[in-house]
Amino acid sequence: MAKKPALDLPHNSKAEMACIGSALLSKDCLYSVISELEEGDFYEGRHQILFRCLKTLAEKKIAVDVLTVTEELMNIKELENVGGVKYLQDCSDSMVAISSLEFYIRIVKDQSVLRSMLITIRDIDDNYRNHEIEDVNDFVQQSEIAFKNSTEKRRVSTFKTTKEIAKAVELSWDNVVASDSEDNLIGLSSGFTPIDKFTQGFQKGEITIVAARPSVGKTALALNFAFKVATRKGIPVAIFSLEMASELLVKRLIAAESHVSLKKINSGNLLGQERAKVAQAIKVLSNAPIFIDDSANIRLMDIIAKSRQLQAKYPDLGLIIVDYLGLVTTGSSSRGADSRQEEVRKISLALKGLAKDLRVPIVVVSQLSRDVEKRDSKKPMLSDLRDSGSIEQDADVVMLLYRDDYYNKRHGDEAGNKKMKNLSDAEKFRLVKEQKEKELGDQMPGDASYVEVNIAKNRNGQTGIAGLFFYKAFGLFDTPNDEWQEQMRNIAEENNID
Repeated sequence: MAKKPALDLPHNSKAEMACIGSALLSKDCLYSVISELEEGDFYEGRHQILFRCLKTLAEKKIAVDVLTVTEELMNIKELENVGGVKYLQDCSDSMVAISSLEFYIRIVKDQSVLRSMLITIRDIDDNYRNHEIEDVNDFVQQSEIAFKNSTEKRRVSTFKTTKEIAKAVELSWDNVVASDSEDNLIGLSSGFTPIDKFTQGFQKGEITIVAARPSVGKTALALNFAFKVATRKGIPVAIFSLEMASELLVKRLIAAESHVSLKKINSGNLLGQERAKVAQAIKVLSNAPIFIDDSANIRLMDIIAKSRQLQAKYPDLGLIIVDYLGLVTTGSSSRGADSRQEEVRKISLALKGLAKDLRVPIVVVSQLSRDVEKRDSKKPMLSDLRDSGSIEQDADVVMLLYRDDYYNKRHGDEAGNKKMKNLSDAEKFRLVKEQKEKELGDQMPGDASYVEVNIAKNRNGQTGIAGLFFYKAFGLFDTPNDEWQEQMRNIAEENNID
């Protein structure tokens, strides 16, 4: 006989026999058993051997019956270990109707999950008793993850009919119509109409990447998302800040809300009116449900554990922001370009899984590679994402930020350096437009500049350019007003550009 597990753990031998016997005698039952159960779901060793044998025959497209199973068991020298032909007959006698099989499969699965959970609990207890715990927080988080993994397979997936799915879609439309959102967005508004026009808001379970070169404004835009989500409807937001201390992030939020320069807020050199604006901004911010974790070198499992804890406390958690991807680690000791790409792949997949599991949108800030600097056109592309393979694949939405003045300051004013007569109409329009944007930006407070938010990937919608103003002194993004839009249309008309 095959050796039983050492511990007397929960199991149901009759249900296991019913599943094996039904699979032996019915093709329909066979495929239900091997698709919904795994070898480890069976407690008894002989049932594990029989399941493995059934699956092997099915994969080889060999008809499954008592005879073929007996022959396969003889070939692998396991017939005696399962109890011989007599036990195969006993299993066959335990066959149940296909209409009842799902009940027995669920019993086997539930017992398997219960065993896995109890073994994990015992392992956690054993580790606690017999190993030195260097960091209690790490021990708790690792135990939490192990416990969750032990119960993951308790969900037995089933098909849904198109009728059920269509009803769910219809209900989602009803919820949109019933909402008080004036734009009737499907998801959570970013707070910026030009962006929402493409994305229909941040969607539950989706990953949005916000990427740019350093100092272009990617962190500022993510903070603007957080502030608008938290203050407009009081929806909780979590921010994992790996690069910037929480105090500085709050100062940035205060600057954006008060329209007082971050430089003055940092120095504390505020005039009477500015002090009043800052005080009001602090009041608004104090009432906003924004939760910031600025732990340095935070690991992936920390982000997952802390996000789960926060949602357990605040079930209406609406948005998670990770700033930024390049500083998240899995805790692996491996080094090198290849290992980092593999690490980013794991991080990307895990964050995607977290978003789906919590049903919360996650915004991940990412830095673009230096390749963008090597091209004549500095406008970023998807391929400029660092370790772009996995990020680009797993992301549902990718926003690439471009500021013309960021490069003009470093490379000179392109419009003034090139001879207009040698350029195409489209190139002339671009240069005139960029020059006008710069002039109008110079007239605005807060060192304003125009930012192109390129929705370069949108899994469930359109791609395109969403234009925003970035008031760099305040760290504030805003939607261009009607006057600005009118002036841009006039420029296009004057240059005969559609």
